[in-house]
Amino acid sequence: MVYRIKGGFIILLFLVISGCSSIDERGIFYQLNEIFATSSKLFQNHSPYGELFYNEQFHKVEDIERLLDGKVTENGLQYMVERIFDDNDEMLVYKEPFQMYIKESNVYQSTINVTNGYYETVRETILNPGLRLISQEELLFEEYGDRLTVTGENINIEFYNLEEYGTADQYTRYGYPANDVLTVCFTFVKDSSGYLLDSFQIGKGDVAS
Repeated sequence: MVYRIKGGFIILLFLVISGCSSIDERGIFYQLNEIFATSSKLFQNHSPYGELFYNEQFHKVEDIERLLDGKVTENGLQYMVERIFDDNDEMLVYKEPFQMYIKESNVYQSTINVTNGYYETVRETILNPGLRLISQEELLFEEYGDRLTVTGENINIEFYNLEEYGTADQYTRYGYPANDVLTVCFTFVKDSSGYLLDSFQIGKGDVAS
């Protein structure tokens, strides 16, 4: 009888452990990086619209919806749009911080002014290039019913190492620090085709003293 109880306990423990590892972390991580890469297209191809600037290729909600089709929920789409664009007479134009960077850097012209404002402009957005430097091991994947959260706290992002490379002009001219610390949270919702990004938070992390 004792052996049966022990055997049953071991089987139960195995099922619990198996249930805890049912999330396809590798697949979700790959999907997240696809979203980062695709979203980077939202801040390109700058064109003037009066005194403002817009993305020549993606300047309507429908354009962005097609770009992110199969990757985000309706709420996730709205989340993405509202953090990068403002609606101006049915034309999506960049929000003020992006407008300022474009004007200061003159990036829409052939002659670019040297400015270090780029990284600070995109730092707390889905456009932050540092997001693609986060490893799967630095993230926590948790499932709650039909929702999945992917979080990472105080993740160290290393853009370059001055001791190793000696110079990093290609980074410093755009305002990249050698290192940054980010805290992130991405929420996915499950549907018939898989998980879709529903919301996200990207912020400054705490630098260890």
